Amino acid sequence: MWFLIRAVFWLSIVFALMPWPEGAGLHSSTAIWTGARNAIGAAVGQARAKSQQLCTDAPIACLEAAAKLGQLTVDKRPDEARPKAEVKTVPAGGPPR
Repeated sequence: MWFLIRAVFWLSIVFALMPWPEGAGLHSSTAIWTGARNAIGAAVGQARAKSQQLCTDAPIACLEAAAKLGQLTVDKRPDEARPKAEVKTVPAGGPPR
């Protein structure tokens, strides 16, 4: 799926930079960008639908994949961007009344 998204992206750049006949530049580039936007939207929609179906069929595998993805994103953040754990202590006599 990502191959298709990357292919559409790079092809849209190639088509936008190609020499076009006079008067065709404005109309063709807007058509290309519109087509690329529609293709990317369709690809993202298909990926979303497929992931929803997979999570419905195998919820445990979906949760494991989500945990792995969450761990990857946590590991990539700098230390100052990570949330600090709050440590709350209760006095020896118990909570205040």
